[in-house]
Amino acid sequence: MADETGRPDGPARLSEHERGTEAALSQLVTRSGFGGPSRSTLAHIDMVGRFLAGAVDPATAVAGQTSDVCPWGPLAGRIGAAALRAVSPVTADPHRETLLALLELWSRTPMADPAVRLRRGRVAASVTAARDEHGAAVTIGGADPEWVARKNPELAFLDRAFAEGAPPALGDVVEVADAPLGWGTADQLTRLVALVRAKGPVPWDRKAVDLLAGKTGLSRTTASVALCGFLGHPNAKAGKLSPQARKTLKVTFRDLEDAWFRDLEGHTDEDRLELLADVLPQDPEELWEPGGLGEVALRLSQAWRQRFGAKPVAPPATVQAAETVAPNVTGAQLCEWLIDPGAVPLLTKDLDTWLESDDTPKYRHQKCVPAAETLQLRNLIEAVLLGLRWSYDELPAGDPVREGASAAYDLLLQRLAHPGLLLPACLFDTGSEGLDAITGRFGTTPYSGPSELTVDYVDDGLTVASLIEHRRLASLFFRPALYGVDDRTERLAEVVDASRDSRHAFERVRLLRGKGAEAMARRIRSGALPEGAYEADPSASAPSLVEEAAGRLDVPPDSAALYLQLLTLTAPTDRNVRKWNNWTPARLRKAAEPLVARDLVARHEYRGDGRKIFLPGPYTQGPPPQETWKAGLKAAADAEDPRNPFIWRPLPDRFTYAWHHAQKHPPA
Repeated sequence: MADETGRPDGPARLSEHERGTEAALSQLVTRSGFGGPSRSTLAHIDMVGRFLAGAVDPATAVAGQTSDVCPWGPLAGRIGAAALRAVSPVTADPHRETLLALLELWSRTPMADPAVRLRRGRVAASVTAARDEHGAAVTIGGADPEWVARKNPELAFLDRAFAEGAPPALGDVVEVADAPLGWGTADQLTRLVALVRAKGPVPWDRKAVDLLAGKTGLSRTTASVALCGFLGHPNAKAGKLSPQARKTLKVTFRDLEDAWFRDLEGHTDEDRLELLADVLPQDPEELWEPGGLGEVALRLSQAWRQRFGAKPVAPPATVQAAETVAPNVTGAQLCEWLIDPGAVPLLTKDLDTWLESDDTPKYRHQKCVPAAETLQLRNLIEAVLLGLRWSYDELPAGDPVREGASAAYDLLLQRLAHPGLLLPACLFDTGSEGLDAITGRFGTTPYSGPSELTVDYVDDGLTVASLIEHRRLASLFFRPALYGVDDRTERLAEVVDASRDSRHAFERVRLLRGKGAEAMARRIRSGALPEGAYEADPSASAPSLVEEAAGRLDVPPDSAALYLQLLTLTAPTDRNVRKWNNWTPARLRKAAEPLVARDLVARHEYRGDGRKIFLPGPYTQGPPPQETWKAGLKAAADAEDPRNPFIWRPLPDRFTYAWHHAQKHPPA
């Protein structure tokens, strides 16, 4: 009798314990969890183990197969992944018990014997178990023998070689690979289970997280996820991290989403099992000793680099600081793009995009394809732009992320110069003018692309705009390669600036092509800043201006440098100033004293502000707290050069402008 899937021998109903078993085991070998009921996977593993050991004949093995067994085959040779998860303090107790039961069972099978020659693979099966003088082979799950013989389904399998010669084939082999055992002998598994039951899970060690992050360039969240056995996939039906587990790891659910979908999404389930297969110590008891998890982190970092290649690694502090720079990428991803831009495909290869009709209600007539690559490029444009300014402003000279940011900027400009690239600009409200508002600005030449469209578009070379009767909103797209070439850019900019729609791509391209971004990239490339120094320290980036200010104000150079920082910078907190200037708290207090004595600054000690020294006059509470005088400074600078926003100018220029503005309009 067939079940609802059309396959014979439908599954038996599971007990609650068996459902927990399926959930825990399936989450090990598939990130989204097991999707349906099945008989006990532990019973199936036991049957396969006894068959490979010779205790079960092929007919009994065939009869013991089930079509809905959890796909546990990838664990062969990689049982260390299950063991790491079993000892993790964030594994839920019911799942830990299931994993310990698995490890106990596994220790009694040939899969825990390093002398046994095992292979794992996939086969277009005509039978589900076979044995001869050369070896034994068995599928991981199967069904009625007649159905298998007729359908030749592709199934996972394990085989064991007894001596020379190949084990029997179960059908046409699709893929096969050796499954040698590293960590996970019977003795290691038995001892580890006893230790967990006697001592509890291994204590969490945040230093181990920092070690793994530092040696691989991963974010702390991703490193934490790896060290607990890659638990916590947001879409998993099992293995979600509880609030207490997230508290232990010091991560939010959003952190986990970013770690999986941005740092780990390109890795396969087998990648993750392979990474964890041999990271545990030969003597399991070392896990509970001081630094035990740190040794796991060290071995995992070596496995990571071996599997995914050696890459430049950003300092952990830089990765952490990058977490809030770009809204659509993690700090680790941003640093990876900036530190090694030549390894980013969208920065090294031109992308052709075009319009295609999309008649779904939400996105009607607004589809730019290929959609996934277009979105990735838009996020990359934003990340490189914001990353350039952040790394220029906030990182010291010599930081590998800062040094790579200018190369990422150069490569991105090359991609934006590609004439085949079309990006979304905005939605244009045509008002009472209707279609005349579009044709009057962008002409009447029709758009021509590789796909037939259900809506007409006009194309002036730079801008592509939809023409829809009786609809006030028109979709606008633009070609970055033609941005700034002639007055067509001004016509488009006028519409985009007046639009209530997002200006993501257009605004980012405008800033990338601006004088400020170019000057920042040039400044980084020049190497003018001494290694270890920050641009935000005017003593390093604008020493002649500090000398001028010290003479004009009749204060020491340290005081002049601090005054320029207070005039210019958005967040000159005490901690930031000490970091930028490499000052001690005592040196900062000493630098402030002459400024306070001359009423150039005032002391305000409000808890939580992070600052004790402000310019005279009113200020906003923030965050961060900000003198209102600075709003006038920025407005004046932007009015004088609207194409070059104040915050996008190199810091020596900002310091200079703020100093001269303060001479004419002193803070008060």
